[in-house]
This record gives sequence, C-alpha cells and structure tokens, in this order.
Amino acid sequence: MKKIILLLTMGFCGALAAQTNVPAAKAKPHPPTEINSDAADFDLNSHQAVYRGHVQVKDPQVKLDCEWLVVDLPAAGAHLSHVLADTNVVVDFTDEKGQTYHVTAARAVYAYKVEGAVTNETVTFTGSPKVETATSIITSEPMIWDRARNHFTFIAPKMISREGLNGDTGTNGTALKLF
Repeated sequence: MKKIILLLTMGFCGALAAQTNVPAAKAKPHPPTEINSDAADFDLNSHQAVYRGHVQVKDPQVKLDCEWLVVDLPAAGAHLSHVLADTNVVVDFTDEKGQTYHVTAARAVYAYKVEGAVTNETVTFTGSPKVETATSIITSEPMIWDRARNHFTFIAPKMISREGLNGDTGTNGTALKLF
C-alpha cells in the first residue's frame, strides 16, 4: 500500500451542498491528511487525484475507508470543495461532545461551498447508508451529514435503539438519546 500525505485545508468525504445558514468560519491551519491506497493517479491539468484499492484516509477529524476515492484538489490556500468516496465506504468520527459515529454506505459525496457569509459543508451518503452510535442504529436513503451544523438529515429513516439490541425489554429503561 502506498502512503501519500496531502496538506488539505479541511475534511474530505463528499455531498450535495445544502444551505446551512451558518456563518462562514475563518480558516484555521489544518494538520496533514494522510491517504493510503494500492494505486493513485494525479491529473495536474484537471487538478484531480484518484485513489484505487484499499483506500484509507486518516484526518484529525475523520477516518475514512473505501475502494475508490476522487479528490478535486484545491488551489493553493483554498479549501477542499469536492470528494467522492465509492464502494464499501466506512466513516468514523467523534463529535465535540465525545459522541462516536460509525457510518457505512456504498457512496459518500463531500461538498464545501461558501456563499456570501454562509458555509455549506455536507456529506451525502447513498447505497444503504447506516449510522451507528452508542445508543442507536439508523438507516436512511439518502442520509445527509451537515458538518457545518453537526446535524444529520434522514429520509424515511428506520431506527433501532441499542437498548433493544441486548434483549432489554424492561419498561424502566433510560430515555433514548439519538445525538
């Protein structure tokens, strides 16, 4: 497996840009993002990197595994704006409150865009997406993670409480905490 380190200004994993009404934040220096894969192609004309086979992305905010990753490389000093992760996508991250998330899907599309003073940063998961937390498992098609607002949007969700997974049928259980 080849090891490639990219200095990217922020996250990766793609999505459909959705208006979030969150003021644009000033860019802070971001530690390097490390990408490992079996093979990679860099098109310097289109400013695109394509990683194939056992792709592993290690970022201070998110860990991603997939089979195929396409990154639209930003201009120097610009923010990463579009990434496509395809086939056996697995994303793990922990929010600022310490809640861990494990997301699986066939595809994830990351999009970042600033319009006026509004930052839009989303990841759209498709292909049987599922998010697991300590308290629940939720499936939805599609599933949208709004990174700017730290918010998930579920379309036709199906949810299982983790309390019910261990055969707990008691009525005095704790209240369900989704996020």
